[in-house]
Amino acid sequence: MQGIREDILATLPRQKEIPKSVDLPLSNNAKQALSYGAEEAERLSDRQIRNQHLLLGLMRVEGSYAAQMLRKKGLDLANLRLRIAQLQPEEEKAIHGTGGEGGTRWTPQSPGVPAGYAWPRLLYNPASETLILELHGAGKELLPTRLFMRHKDAEAYLQIDSPDEDLSYESPVTCDKQPLVVFNSIRWDKSRTGGDWAGIYAFNLHTRELALCVSKESLIFEDPHTRAWVSALVFLADDGRKLFVNVGIERSSGSGGAVNYHLASLDLTTKRVELIAPLKDVFF
Repeated sequence: MQGIREDILATLPRQKEIPKSVDLPLSNNAKQALSYGAEEAERLSDRQIRNQHLLLGLMRVEGSYAAQMLRKKGLDLANLRLRIAQLQPEEEKAIHGTGGEGGTRWTPQSPGVPAGYAWPRLLYNPASETLILELHGAGKELLPTRLFMRHKDAEAYLQIDSPDEDLSYESPVTCDKQPLVVFNSIRWDKSRTGGDWAGIYAFNLHTRELALCVSKESLIFEDPHTRAWVSALVFLADDGRKLFVNVGIERSSGSGGAVNYHLASLDLTTKRVELIAPLKDVFF
């Protein structure tokens, strides 16, 4: 660690002392690393963004000096990810117990819910009287996020669809009036070092029919941009047609690509995105 610190200091230009009250702006690489770090924390089911998550986030910023230097020091993202997944923070041990090496932090009790997952998120759809669980993988193996459902009077959960092993179903939303759950999807590469937005799906809780509502190709965003994607779903209107989302937008700039996030509305019928407000202080 000391060697890495010395290498970093050796490459930095000498700067005048900056008052502590001054807030330094973040570079695009720093913003991207923070966003990736938050994503890594969520995938490991940690409710806090820790140093190890930021380290993984730095290594995912392709072409950055930090990523290049860490690789030269022999760090490999895939192996480091697996090693970090086996660690359990001390504060989690104190609250939940050790759980054994690589043990999960939540033990499922309901039939149909698999082991190896943690921190379940619960939704309820009144129109179909159905409970919906979003489960995140935890432990030694990095598992894709999965969705499960059961009627309020049933005992066992059923998995929603049978997605590919590299496809995560996540960030579900539902509404009062329609028997629907709408969710985002991320397709991970084989080494699980990065993921691409794959689209938004709708699942009918009565008929059990799954439909791809919006894909990368069908998303309509009129402002000039290099690429755009939906990072998370926020709210589904009662008509089941209008969706509020966090959308990431990359625009070309003199130093490369600048990424900004916005709260936006998305019409699931027309596939059109309308920006509502910038999200400058929160990274998704």
